[in-house]
Amino acid sequence: MGSVVRVAWILSAVLLVAGCQPNVRLPEDVSPVMATWDYGSYAFSGSYTRSGHVERIKSSPGGPPWTFAAAQTLKPGVKVPVVLYLHGCAGIKAQAQLYRNMLLAQGYAVFMPDSFQRPNRLECKNEGSLEYRVYLRLQELKYAAAQIRRLSWVDQKRVVLMGFSEGGNTVDHWKQKGFAAHIIIGSACTLIGGTPAAPPGVPVLAIVGEHDDYRPGLSCTVQRTVGGSKSIVIPGAHHQVAQYPQTRKAIEAFLQRCCS
Repeated sequence: MGSVVRVAWILSAVLLVAGCQPNVRLPEDVSPVMATWDYGSYAFSGSYTRSGHVERIKSSPGGPPWTFAAAQTLKPGVKVPVVLYLHGCAGIKAQAQLYRNMLLAQGYAVFMPDSFQRPNRLECKNEGSLEYRVYLRLQELKYAAAQIRRLSWVDQKRVVLMGFSEGGNTVDHWKQKGFAAHIIIGSACTLIGGTPAAPPGVPVLAIVGEHDDYRPGLSCTVQRTVGGSKSIVIPGAHHQVAQYPQTRKAIEAFLQRCCS
């Protein structure tokens, strides 16, 4: 992708972020669920890009789809492993950025749908019960999973589902096939009886902080052992655990076991 085009994409992303999300008006042919996918944040490891560097892509209402830019950015013929990351109630902020950098370093593309592209969704505000918010996020996850399956340049055998906080609560509910592994962070699977709903045979890693603000020391109970599956409690950590070396090492080791 040429420098002028890349600058145009960056400017459109800045304008979108700077806007007031509750007042965003979507194009007539874009539903709220579609918007979370279309206007999310997408990053590719330099292992798969023409430039040899990390490329970040974000689209905006009325602009070209991000998948068009991705196809121009990637080397011909590559098959790209992907982590589909579901953010927490603060959106794509500091924790999401830390996880993105961590995953890019492992050679994964990172797809981050943005739930706050839904008009009138507010970050970390009282928008009903957690059950209701997880219901919204499951809609977004279902749509994103279907779109990923349509991308010919994705390595469909190495698509990992990962979520933090509200996103983790969503991942722990997901029982459909199609992902190589699930990573659940900052959730105790409390809405589904304490155990992840992942299909049999799918590796699951669950991580929570010892002093988690919402579920201290209580992680999802991962009883399966396939692919390095386990539950981990990070000593001394609160709800945000991305900055801890133990978290990084656990995710790296898990990806090597489940999906290399």
